[in-house]
Formats: sequence, C-alpha cells, structure tokens
Amino acid sequence: MQSILVHTKMELTLFFRETIAVLFTFIVPAVSFIVLALMFQSNTYDGLDYFQAYIPSMIAIIIFTTAFFSMGLQIVIDREKGVYKRLKGTPLNQKAIFTATIVKGFFAIYVGCIEILLISKFGFGSNLTAHPFEFFLALSFCSITFFAIGFIVSSLAKRMQTALGIALIAMYPMMFLSGATLPVEALPEVLQKLTTFIPLTYVVNILRDGWNGTLFTSGAIVDFSVLAGILVVATVIGTKFFRWSD
Repeated sequence: MQSILVHTKMELTLFFRETIAVLFTFIVPAVSFIVLALMFQSNTYDGLDYFQAYIPSMIAIIIFTTAFFSMGLQIVIDREKGVYKRLKGTPLNQKAIFTATIVKGFFAIYVGCIEILLISKFGFGSNLTAHPFEFFLALSFCSITFFAIGFIVSSLAKRMQTALGIALIAMYPMMFLSGATLPVEALPEVLQKLTTFIPLTYVVNILRDGWNGTLFTSGAIVDFSVLAGILVVATVIGTKFFRWSD
C-alpha cells in the first residue's frame, strides 16, 4: 500500500508538471463550457435544457482528455524519459505503477468534474443532478472504459510526438461528432451517421442518462453495451501489447 501511495504522489507531481495534460484536462473543457453556456444557455436539446445536456457533455470531454493526454501521452513521455526503467531497480512492482496511474486518472477526472459543477452552480446558478449515485456510476464506468483506450494509445506510440499526434487527431471527431459540443441533430445527415463510430458518443449518452436519472432504463442498454464491448476489446489489446519500458 505504501508503494502505491508513493508512486501515486509521483504520478500526480509529473502530471502537474506537464502543461499539455493540465491544459486539456482542466482548461479546455472549462473554457468551452463557459463559452457555450454564454451562447446557448437558453436553448433546449432533445427535451433537456443546456445544463442538463452539457454538464455531462463537458465531463465527457474531461474523460477523453484525461485518458489520452494525462494517461496515454504521459505514460509515453515517462517511458521515453526512462522513468519506468529506473523504477525497475526499486522494490516498486508494476501492479503498484498501474494502480497509481489509474488513481491519477480518477483524480484528474473527479477534479475536472468538480470544476464544471462549481462553474455551473456559482457561475450560472444552475441546478445540479438529483441523481448523484447514478451519475457517479456512469462517470466511473465511462472513465474505466476510456482508461483502457488510453493504454492502447501508449501501447501503439513509442514516442511522445506519435502519442500527441494520435491524441490531437482523435480530439476533433471526439469533441465535434459525439454530441459533446455540437448537438448531433444539428449535424448534416452524413455526419450524424458517423457519430455511431465515435466512442465518446456513448459516453455522452451514458453520462446524460446518469445525470438525468435514466441510467437504469431500456434507453441506456445500447450505449452501455457498446462501451462494455469497447472496454473488453481495449483491455485485451492493451494487455497484449502494453509495455512499461522499450
């Protein structure tokens, strides 16, 4: 347990030293949320007001940025710097490293989530969810699923530039074709069809279900099933190809 705590502290220290990770985890989602709220807070989306729809959406973006930038990219950076190779000479085992990395991911997501909630409550006077338990379950499940995808990124990329390129290329369709920023119904028909191939689409849907108390309804089955399938496949691929050192 002590080794996990020590490495978690190290992971968090490294995380806050990486400008890219902090920027995309805490700054980009918060600024996007504020700008969109100022523009569209009076709008409704499929029967939901702006905050019912876009508090979960911005938190979905935080899940994506954490998995790709704070975890996938950060692991590649640390591996390239030889951090994990040096740790081989210590009593710290790989299970402790893995656990600390997951804890760091949850920390980043929960802090980013609290940031959005505080902006919503005190910046715009919006009501928060009446279903915190459902939302917490949805948030945790979606986070774990994208953590698995993040480990795939760190498995495929051997260098920081490659991992950054993958994250940036994935960022635009994830943000703009998932319903996280632009309403899916406002997209051209051909792009609406593409949303079904964007993993973050299902995260947005599940988080909205959790936020609005419809997580345990038949409408959430398809989204949950798709994410569960992604989690299984990503875990298998990550387990097969992931390496802590070159």
